[in-house]
Amino acid sequence: MGESATRLHEDVLRPLQGPRVSYAVVGHEQRLAAATDLAHYLDAVVTIDDGGRGPDANHLKAWDMTATLNSEWCAVIEDDALPVDGFLAQAEMALSVAPAPVISLYLGKGKPRFHQPHIPAALAAADAAGAHWILSNHMLHAVAVAIRTELRQDWLDWASSSGDPIDQRMGKWCQRRGHTIAYCTPSLVNHADGPTLVEHRDRKPRDMPRVAWRTGTRERWNSRSVPL
Repeated sequence: MGESATRLHEDVLRPLQGPRVSYAVVGHEQRLAAATDLAHYLDAVVTIDDGGRGPDANHLKAWDMTATLNSEWCAVIEDDALPVDGFLAQAEMALSVAPAPVISLYLGKGKPRFHQPHIPAALAAADAAGAHWILSNHMLHAVAVAIRTELRQDWLDWASSSGDPIDQRMGKWCQRRGHTIAYCTPSLVNHADGPTLVEHRDRKPRDMPRVAWRTGTRERWNSRSVPL
């Protein structure tokens, strides 16, 4: 039994409690197998970019596709995200006590550089306080993001008028609307640290590690938080 099948088997055996989540996987044709495997595991819709749509438009298409299922939360996960064992049950439990309407299930190293020096102190403060969340008004990554379903249409309407990269676009939307962003700790997905397929505007190479600060699971999740 493969790793994805093992995780799926574990999640089926464990009863889910909490909000229903509708998932979409945003993928690229060069990672088609990874995208379809992840979509199968998540029982998710998937949108594949052949390079013509572009990553930001593909993300927005994925958000729009989450409307195919009734849910309290909708989530978009990139094709190179690596869910922890038992991810489905863990995400349900975490989101049931989430302290914000916009959630990142990943907190990573490397980028954006400005925020990286502050993350270790926030993690230490969370450990000291027994808090399971770090709060910010910045969206640092688009690897695995969930939002309350009732916000989806406003997000899509607002995002369609912006030309920023998708993570910055969502961060600006949150700031304009007064939505706090919460990062779960530990992260519930890691990131496959392979070469990026995105052609960045500054054309500079991305050689910093793109992995989570920490990943793991919890027997119980709480809503306590500390600021970033």
